[in-house]
Amino acid sequence: MNKKRLLIIDDEPEMLKSLEKILSRRPAYQLTLINDPQKAIQLLSHNTYDLILTDLKMQKHSGMDILTQALKADPNAKVIIITGYGTVETSVEAMRQGSYDFLEKPFTGQKLFDCLDRAFSAEDVEYSESIKEHEAQNFEGIIYKSKIMETLLQMVQKVAQNNISILVTGESGTGKELIARLIHSHSPRKHYPFVPVNCGALPENLFESEIFGYERGAFTGATHTKPGLLEFTNQGSFFLDEIGDLSLNLQVKLLRMLEEKKIRRVGGTKEIELDVRIIAATNKSLENLVEKKLFREDLYYRLNTMKIEIPPLREHPDDILPLAHHFLRSVCLDNDGALCSFSLSAEKQLVEYSWPGNVRELQNAVNRAYFLRSATKIEETDLPLPINKQKCIVDDQVLQQPFKKAKEIILNNFESTYLTHHLKLNRGNISKTAETCGLDRRSIHRMVNKHNIIFKEK
Repeated sequence: MNKKRLLIIDDEPEMLKSLEKILSRRPAYQLTLINDPQKAIQLLSHNTYDLILTDLKMQKHSGMDILTQALKADPNAKVIIITGYGTVETSVEAMRQGSYDFLEKPFTGQKLFDCLDRAFSAEDVEYSESIKEHEAQNFEGIIYKSKIMETLLQMVQKVAQNNISILVTGESGTGKELIARLIHSHSPRKHYPFVPVNCGALPENLFESEIFGYERGAFTGATHTKPGLLEFTNQGSFFLDEIGDLSLNLQVKLLRMLEEKKIRRVGGTKEIELDVRIIAATNKSLENLVEKKLFREDLYYRLNTMKIEIPPLREHPDDILPLAHHFLRSVCLDNDGALCSFSLSAEKQLVEYSWPGNVRELQNAVNRAYFLRSATKIEETDLPLPINKQKCIVDDQVLQQPFKKAKEIILNNFESTYLTHHLKLNRGNISKTAETCGLDRRSIHRMVNKHNIIFKEK
């Protein structure tokens, strides 16, 4: 396996140490860590890297300087900018100048890996034998085997080429933002920014100023003019997630932008022309919201020029095991690097479960099972309660008991099974078991005596 050469630049030692700790989980990465941006610029003049991860604000040189030097040395260089809160506009500007993406602090290790996975093309990704056995396909990070997903991805590639608004619908956890990013990366706008915004994440007044920008003196605290995210997205793709949560007042302004391709900043009079493609997504029925007068009908038809409906995972079960094995390999590489697998009974439970949380729930379930497993192979008993049906089965004799008695029996069984599992996982270490379970040592000892659990304490 050819290792990916990553250059990591940050002048804060603690941040650099944290990045090293996270990225070292993947043996596929060869890391070069630099805390002096001047030295990094010198390195870039005579070295090439598969990816450069740099902080935006540093004392001697900025991330923009790093970007400029990287692109000068290699026009195809992939640079990811790390920004602090409130510097999104600058990082979007960096994307316009050639950076691949940006990460806003704080971010999780998973979000960092997701960003890196997007940066590296599908042909660079190696898959476990279990995935090959399931004949999984990988289309820029989307793992699939089913015909229904193949058809959907073919549709995505076709509509991406057209300069039309797109509405992506689907239940929570189906991957609507992933599809939106795919549309952008296959469109003529791919060299310009892709900016995602969650419509329900900010209050209306803050949302409006962030999206449309504001003029100096527009409101208390507006000490300077600030362009909105729409302006920084110019010629790119603007992704409005959970569009159904957008207020009627903001719906009017969005409609006007779509019709006239112009915006006006908060407190401003000047109209600013824009060329932005809108991709909206929702897990709600916009048709029902329109009937209830909670969503403008004219905006609905503007957004719904082309609809892409992502099916729930239960409607394409052929993709469950390929996805599960892909997630398992990822969590293995992100931690100790030792690969593990699913037992046949665990795979059976995964396929039979309905997955109301869709792909996101599947990934969370696989991650949880990995950390709770007691061997190299994940068994059905390692899976979360809703998936592991056997844990949910209540004996008929228990159901015949009065409520309090039945509850006592079930709770005792749960305590005994749960504690035995964690003691085994922690090799009998009471302190580690207490820490893992969120209990104190006294509670652990009490339950051990109560259920007569035999183990060797360490």
